[in-house]
Amino acid sequence: MERLRKQMENKFCVLLSFLTQLPGKLEMIADEIDNENLRNALCAVAIESNQYALELNAHLRSLEIIPPVFAGNNLEEEIIENGLVDLPKEKGKEVLSICEKTEAFFCELYTDLLNECASDTSLKDMMHYQLLGIRSAFMRIRFLNSLRFHN
Repeated sequence: MERLRKQMENKFCVLLSFLTQLPGKLEMIADEIDNENLRNALCAVAIESNQYALELNAHLRSLEIIPPVFAGNNLEEEIIENGLVDLPKEKGKEVLSICEKTEAFFCELYTDLLNECASDTSLKDMMHYQLLGIRSAFMRIRFLNSLRFHN
């Protein structure tokens, strides 16, 4: 039982690490975008991700799970290891590809944790909300990216 709890704690720490890294990655991408609406949407997702990290960190601490200062996981390396990065060379497709792959990666992390943490309903509710927020945010980015090249 203790081993299962430790595995779940580690998964939460990995998720927290990635939520903490995502804003910096999205802001780097936003700096390269010429479309103001898309750039703003990327920055908004970065802000939401940072908020989700703060919420998750606070909730973990309330459960007496102390996340490490730096989990050592690298968002880009983890996505590459999962075989998710094959950026297309078509104009505008790189943002779409990054969003789809990052969203899929986060959905997998959240879903895995949601399936394991059946006992704490407040944590589960918060994670459902965050998962829906992430999916909605990436949907908004995909939409704005598609408008960028179809006008």
